[in-house]
Formats: sequence, C-alpha cells, structure tokens
Amino acid sequence: MKFLLKLCIFIAFYSCAKMSSQNMGNYSVTKITQDDGLSQGSNYFWFEDHKGFVWLTCNDALNRYDGSSVKVYNLKYFFRNCPALQQGYGFAEDGKHLYIGSTRGLYVYNYQLDEFTLIDIYKKYSKNKTAVPIGFADGKIWIFNEDYQLVSFDVTAKKIKLEAQIPIQHLKSVHIYDNDGNVFYFRMPFLDTNRNICFIGTKEIITYNLDSGKINIPSRKLIADSSVIFQSAAYDKKEDALYLGTTNHGLIILKNNYQQTEQHLKFLKRIGGITVKDDKIAFKSVSTLFIFDKLLKQRTVFHTGFERAFNFQFDNIGRLWVCDDGQGEVIIDFRGAMLKNTIDGTGPLMQAFKTTGVSDITELADRKMLINSATVFDPENFSVKKFASDRRSYYNNSRGKSYGNPYTEELWMFENKIGDRESIIVVFDKNLKQKDSYTYDQETMGKHQHMINFPDSPSVFSFSTGLYLLNKTTRKFEKINTIPDQNPFYINILSDNRIAVSYLNRDMMLVKIEGQNKYKTIGRILPKVQSFYIQEDKKYRQYWVGTNQGVYLLDKDFKTMKIFDSNNGLAGTYIYGILLDDFGKLWCSHQRGLSSIDTQTHIISNYDKEDGIQYWDFNNRGFLKTSDGVLYFGGVKGFNYFKPPLKLSSFYRPEIYIDEVLINNKRYVSPNGINSLNELDLKYDENNISIKALIKDLEHGSQRSMMYRIKNIDQTWKKMSRRAPLNLTSLAPGTYNIEFGITDKFTGKVLAQKIIKLNIHKVFYQTFLFWIILGSLFSGILILAVSRWEFIKQKNEFKEKMALESQRNKITADLHDDIGSTLSSLQINSMVAGELIDKQKIEDAQKVLRNIEVQSRKLSENMSDIVWSLKSNKDSLMTLSTRIRNIASEILGNSDINYKINIDESIDSEIVDFSIKKNIILITKEALNNVLKYSRADEVSIDLKKNENSHILQIKDNGTGFDPSEIKGNGIGNMKKRTQEMNGIFDLESENGTTIKILIPKFRD
Repeated sequence: MKFLLKLCIFIAFYSCAKMSSQNMGNYSVTKITQDDGLSQGSNYFWFEDHKGFVWLTCNDALNRYDGSSVKVYNLKYFFRNCPALQQGYGFAEDGKHLYIGSTRGLYVYNYQLDEFTLIDIYKKYSKNKTAVPIGFADGKIWIFNEDYQLVSFDVTAKKIKLEAQIPIQHLKSVHIYDNDGNVFYFRMPFLDTNRNICFIGTKEIITYNLDSGKINIPSRKLIADSSVIFQSAAYDKKEDALYLGTTNHGLIILKNNYQQTEQHLKFLKRIGGITVKDDKIAFKSVSTLFIFDKLLKQRTVFHTGFERAFNFQFDNIGRLWVCDDGQGEVIIDFRGAMLKNTIDGTGPLMQAFKTTGVSDITELADRKMLINSATVFDPENFSVKKFASDRRSYYNNSRGKSYGNPYTEELWMFENKIGDRESIIVVFDKNLKQKDSYTYDQETMGKHQHMINFPDSPSVFSFSTGLYLLNKTTRKFEKINTIPDQNPFYINILSDNRIAVSYLNRDMMLVKIEGQNKYKTIGRILPKVQSFYIQEDKKYRQYWVGTNQGVYLLDKDFKTMKIFDSNNGLAGTYIYGILLDDFGKLWCSHQRGLSSIDTQTHIISNYDKEDGIQYWDFNNRGFLKTSDGVLYFGGVKGFNYFKPPLKLSSFYRPEIYIDEVLINNKRYVSPNGINSLNELDLKYDENNISIKALIKDLEHGSQRSMMYRIKNIDQTWKKMSRRAPLNLTSLAPGTYNIEFGITDKFTGKVLAQKIIKLNIHKVFYQTFLFWIILGSLFSGILILAVSRWEFIKQKNEFKEKMALESQRNKITADLHDDIGSTLSSLQINSMVAGELIDKQKIEDAQKVLRNIEVQSRKLSENMSDIVWSLKSNKDSLMTLSTRIRNIASEILGNSDINYKINIDESIDSEIVDFSIKKNIILITKEALNNVLKYSRADEVSIDLKKNENSHILQIKDNGTGFDPSEIKGNGIGNMKKRTQEMNGIFDLESENGTTIKILIPKFRD
C-alpha cells in the first residue's frame, strides 16, 4: 500500500514536472493593490459589467476599477436611505442597474446617479435577509439565500416572487469565516444557455428550468461514485460545458446539457477554484496554479507565487484575474505586455535572467535568439533552453560575448580564459555545430569588447588594446596600426565604407575603410562628449548619437542639430543602447527605462513599468534589431522585445467620465448624474471648482493620459495627474469651456471627448442692470452738477487768463531786468568810448569797447535762453537735457576740466514752464562759469534727476572750495533768487570741492 502511495505521488510530481516544461506562450503579470487604492487586499467576488468597470467586494467596502484607478464606495452619500455596503456576495445586472448581494438584502446600484438603494428581498419568506443574485433573465433578477430559496425580482414592476425551494444542502452562513468548509462562492449558481439555473453543492448538481419551473438533478445519473466531492465549478457558455473541480478526483466536465461526463487529470487534488473562457481553463490544485488550453494539452504551471490565490475569473479579453489573498488582485495577460518581457517567466532559465540580467543578445540563423551566450530563446512560443547542453563549457564559460554573422550565418562565441593567458573563440555554423575555433593572448590583446561583420571585408574585432583583424591563414590577430587608440568600446557601422568607433573617456572617431586592410581616421564625432553609439538615418541624412548626456541629433556633416535630455522630456540621459526602427522612431535604453523619439516631430515617449519594461536600469551593449525588425533591449532583470510600430488597439472603448465635482469644496449633486453634466451656472463667489475626470479603459487605462484645456482661452493641451482632480481656483466671472481629452504615448495625439461649460455670473455691481440703476441715480446729480460745472469752467478760464498774464509779466520782467539793464549799460559805455576816442585816449577806449563786447555777448546769450525757454520740447534739439549738455560743452569744452552729465531725460517732458527751464539753464551757466573761473577743479558732475516729489539739480566739483562768508560777486545770490522763483530749496556745500544742490518741487501752489 505504501509503495502504491509513493508511486502515485511520484507520478503526480512527474506529471506536474512534465507540464511545467510546456508553455502556452508569453504573458505578463500586473497587480492592483492597496497602493493603487484598493480598500482591502482580499476580495471574494469579482464582476465585469457592461459599462467597462470591474467590481470587487471586500470585507470593508465595494471597490470599482476602471483600468487605472480604484473607487471605494464607503461614504454615506453613495447610499440613499440605507447603510453602506460592506462585504458583498455576488453580482447581476439588467443594463441600467447593478445588483449586489449582501446579508442585509439586495443592493441596487444606479449607474446614472452613482448611488445605491437597498431592497429587503426575503422580507415575506425568511427571517434571514441575505440575498445573493444569480443573473438576469425574463426581465427579472434571480436570487437565492442560505436556504436556497429561489426568488425573482421584476425590475420593472418591482414585484418579488418565491419561485422554488432548491433541494440542496443549506448553507450555515455566507460569511467567509463561518461556512463549515462549504465555500459556496467557489460554486456559484449560474444561468446556462438552456435557460436553466444550475446549482452545485458539494455532492449534487441541480437545475431549475425557467420555462417549465421543473427541478432536475443530473448528478444522480452521471456521477455514481459517492466519494466525489465538488469543490469548485465554472460554466463555459460557448461550449455549454460545466467544469467541476473535485477534492480527490481531478477535473470532471459535463457536456451536452449535463448528459455527458468526462474525467481528466485524475491525479490532481483539491481543485479549489476554477474558471473558463474561450480557449483557456484556469484552476488551482493545492497550492499550484494551472493554465490549460481547452484540449488540456498546452499548459503553463505556476508552482510558486499563487499559494494564497483564489477567486479566478477571466475578463472579456481573456485576461485572468486572481485574488492574491491579503495582497490585492493579480491580472495575468496571456498576450504579454506591449513591451514584451521575461520577468514573469516561470522556468528556471527565465528566472535566471532576473539574477544575472541580460547584456548580450544575438540573432541565430533560425531566427531564435541567443541570450548571454548561454540560453536560446524562442519568441514564437516564449520558451528557453540551454545552448549546447551537451557541451557544458559553452554554458559555463560563455557570458555575453556572441555575434551572429548574417552574411555567413555563423555564430562567433568568445569564451573566457582556458589557460593563464589564452582565451578561445568558437565558431558555429548555422546549425550550431562547431565549425572552427581560434585562440588569442588575452594578456597581450586585452579584454574583448566588440565585433562587427561585413559582406566583402574582414570582420573587425575590438580589444582593450585596439582594433584587430583576423588573418585566417595564419590564424592570428593583426592589429590595425593606423588606428592606434586604445580602449575602443563599440564599433558602429555607417554607410560609404565608414565606421564610428567609440572609446571610454575619449572622443568617438570616424574611420574610413579604404581597402581590405586599410583603415584611416578621418574625423571626430562630438568632441569632448562621451559618446557610445551612433545610428545613421539614411533617409534624412542625419545621425543619432547615444551619450552619457542624452541623445544628440547630428546633421550630415556631424554638426549638432538638437540635444534630447531631461530638459526636454527624456526620462534617462545615460544611454545604454539606441536603435532606429522601420517606422520613423529612434528607441533608446537608459537608466530610467526605455524611450522613443519621433525622428520628424521629435516627440519623446517614455516607457516605464506599466508598459512592461524589465526594470528601470538597462545594460550597455545589450540591444539588437533583428532581421525582421524586432527590437531587443537587455537589462538588469531580463530583456524586452517588441516589433514596432506600437499602438493601442483596445477591445474597450476608452472613455472619459466625470466622477465628482466640488464647488467651493462642497460636492455638487446633479439630478441627472454627475457624468451627464455638460454645463454649470454658478454665482460669482462659486469660483473654486474641482473636477475629478477619469479614464475608463480596462485594457490600457494605465498607459493613457488625461489632457485638458480651457478651449475658449488656450488651445494648448495640458496633462492632468492620473488620480488628482483638476482644480480651478479664484475664477473671474465669465464663460469657461473645459475640454478633456485622452492621449497615449505611442501616438501623442489627443482625442477630445468631453466638454464642461462653466458660466460664472458677475457680481451685481458688474451687471448691466446695476449700471442702468446707477445711471438713473446719477443722472439727476449730473443735471444738478451742470450749472456747477459751468461755474467751475468759467472760473478755470479766468485762472488761465490770469496765468497767461502772469507769464507775460514774467517775460516783461526778464526783458526789463536782464536785457533792459544791459542795453542801458551798453548805451552809457558807447558814449564813454566815444568821448575817450575824441580825447585820443585809445587804450582806455579799447577797454571800454571790450566791456561792450562782453556785455553784447551776454545779452545775446540771455536772449537766446529766453527764446529757447518759450519754445516747445517737441523738437529734440530744444529739450532741457540737450540745452544743458550744449552749455557744458560751450563753457568747459576748451578747458582741462573733465565733466560728466547724468540727466533723467523723462524730465524733458515733465518740465514745461518756461520760467523754470530758463532758471535751471541760468543757474547751470552761473555755476559752471564759477567752476571755470575760481574752483581749480579738474572734475565736474552735472546731475538732473527726480524723486517722488521733486526735480533735483546738482552740480559738484572737486576744486578748492571757498568760504561762503567771503563771497563778493552776485553769482550765488542770483542762483538763490532764481531758486526762490521756482519755490525751490537751495543748498551749498564747499568742503573738499563745491556742491550746489537745488530741489525744485514738481507741484507748486
């Protein structure tokens, strides 16, 4: 007996091991956890509704997932006149409403209003209020309870009817912790294609026909073995087949309306959960998760990672949703991520990539890929195997140094040292049979770095000591002495028989191949920039260079056109690899994932973990473009591979929906539902708006971005945070058309979807009515004010006449004082000069004539100043600042005195009073003449500035100064007098030079 038990266990393990060697293809795994918003890490019922939401019941609340965000229904305002729903049991829907079971009755969710109501379904039939929905048919929701009383609820007439008592073992409780091992939610009732409601107990299968109302028990005829215990069940509508997981009899399938029985996988025990969809079956046996095709041939086996998993469900696109008890929801997509990767592979070789990373990728002749010179990866069936498993040295000694020659279909593999100095290169033919081998002295040549192949020229090898060619006749490596630089890192092949060689800590060199063994350096690429890789865009005659500072775009002459780095949106700047695809995009790997750059629009798209990257950091030289255009990038936890162009073709229609609107931090309730909101009329003080707009797309929601713009103000789209609302604060009165759109990183185009119009009304005093009332009130005042205004006008006209008279008096006084006295003096001196000439006193007469000359010149200057002061400032030659500069030039220009003039020229337009202009000029003249005559100064500064209240004239010299008490002339007195005429303040300092400062008020009485 013990032997048989051991044999069975061995067979079971052997079968599982055999299963694990077969694989259904690439897949990806994503998770939804409490970090993403789930209220709890465990959920017991899952449902995908017709709207494109997934609903999850947790112990504390109902959760709804839209593809990128989770909404938790735990607040009172979602529940109208009923307590909040906590643990739910089962789902059904009728198109307008969603029905959720509970121990309080049946919760009804209104999609439009986003709220719940509660119906006591079993009020007439049971003391217990538990109601669990099964499905919708004939305009009714069909429901059962712990006693398996089948009830219908007419959704239109709102009538409840007890339809049948199902003869099945009653449930002690629906509570997950109080079910005595009868976990009913692993065997939920369902509506089949023959209009039966099927109930599965631990021992029986019972159907209730909706048309006849008859109960049938097909399990009595089909399953004679009384030891069979049903632990789980799933119904396949497509094939009308019921899949039953048993405790100790494997998998049982009932077909043909439960008339035909098949038994499979008898060795499997405790199949505790099962689900079926299209071409796949998923179930858990003990702690192992199995994924089978419908023929039970191809399979993927997860021995670890799903020990706590239950509640298996397929969604509409065939993804498997699994509750990882306590940690959230796991989604397995059997199509793989958009950026396909190996991080979720279950085999030991796949798992090894997470430990060792991938730094070398080589395409083999049969289009399979050699990874790290150790593992052959078949992308068609997502499988891996050891390379040359019969030759352990290849697997153990090789690490990331293999090259496929597309012209000869050979594989060149560089192995580690086989001795103290020697290393070996093994050459394989296209069938991976060893063809040849070469040795080289690693101590002399250094570490191997790279290798490139040509159709008509010898392959070039780079070692740390330089570039080499292999002489197959002598079987020796010969150094290319015309390129003596050491530490070549990577060799890039360009057109026109050119290569670009990158070096560590040196410039990239451009090399011309002039013959079989002739290589010549013809230039440098990006001097002083650490460059690694270069890709040539032959169509547009451009070059793309990957550096440690981002990606450089160069023209045909290798001149920089543009730099792509963190300043313009590139996620990573230390470039590990670049590849040009066949559709106009450059792809680059770096320390922050993957990025693509559109070669024409220069739009940058960054790809992260949500897109399937193997990890943030990628590896240098771990990249390859295959012969059919597939791109490979190796990183620290595996590799990504994909075939451009990438685009989102979604089963689900991406949709923007409005989840919540806050006005001044208060929730806005729309009578027709918040998502139907198109326009809001708001008061002037309701100007702080928060709009929570979300994207619903269960397939690609996390890869799409929400955009918005205020259409009538700015046409530029702006990106919104994925879960944060759009906050518009302190909006001014007016109309705002808020438009929401969706974009994805693959196209960059924005698809506008929804507009909300905000009308913020003006405050009353800003309205037209207010101004009518205000105008009426002031019209009377205006009429009364007219006479007053006429009086003021007459008064002002009188003042203007008086002011004009005052100006005339000033002119008369100036003419009398300055010019009249001078003319009188000229008359007297002329008479004196005549008398002296008559008396033959020629010398005395000459002195008098010179005095007449001085007085005439002074008279001319004074007349010029008066005439100038009366003219308009519109002529730039007549401005005050120009006049001061001319005067300084005339007086000091021929002297040894250096002078500086600093004038705020805005004063020209501010000083229009001719008397002030005249006085400023005359004061300046007097001061500069005194400087020239008496100061012995060699530096003078003339400043005319202003402050808030005054214009300030300051003339300062560095001369000997003087004692103000010893002043004999009239110069200082004249300056003081003219300052008083301007109502100004005169200030004089004469220590260490002389400073005259005059403050002229801007506004005078």
